Amino acid sequence: MTDTKIIAAPQQQRSRATLERLLNATIQALDEHGLDGAVIPRIATLAGVAPASVYRRFANKDALIRAALLHVLEQTQTTNRQALAAALHAATLEASADALMDLMFSQYRQHPVLVRALARFIDADTDQEFVSRARAILAGNLELVVECMLPHREQIRHAQPERALRFALLHAFTSIEAVTLEPTSLWHSVLAEPDKVLARELARSFVAYLRAG
Repeated sequence: MTDTKIIAAPQQQRSRATLERLLNATIQALDEHGLDGAVIPRIATLAGVAPASVYRRFANKDALIRAALLHVLEQTQTTNRQALAAALHAATLEASADALMDLMFSQYRQHPVLVRALARFIDADTDQEFVSRARAILAGNLELVVECMLPHREQIRHAQPERALRFALLHAFTSIEAVTLEPTSLWHSVLAEPDKVLARELARSFVAYLRAG
């Protein structure tokens, strides 16, 4: 069972506010210092509480990190829905693909340390319920993109438009992850290009696959 449950459920507004500060402070520590630097004393200082206050609410640091990551993933899903709706309203598949690649590069570049910490924690964590929930939210984010791209269904020649979109999106997103998060990736030695250039090429390959039939 996922160890994100709070030991003492917050009953008062002040306690709920403290919990919110703890979750936000954990995300800030992960964003600035990575997984190894997100230690309880630092998180407590950022939240403006004593370290003992953390342990009154969470069994251990991993439980706090699980709760914080699920919290930020759920927030990001809501934000992504709004951002995607605004960015992917173009009339053509090509224009929406260009906007999508720019948006994804921008999002990965904004919080690379946090995204690395998230990926590392999910890969290493033994709490399968947490891992399943986190991956379900990440998969849901991809489905949001599929949903936003489906108005271009008539411009997609593939026999299975939704499946083709998932395949093309996974290819594009994993490529962007490698470029932005993996300094030893072959992208940096074979195609060391600015993000804008890579975004255009990824958009072209994205559209070409969907139009290939």
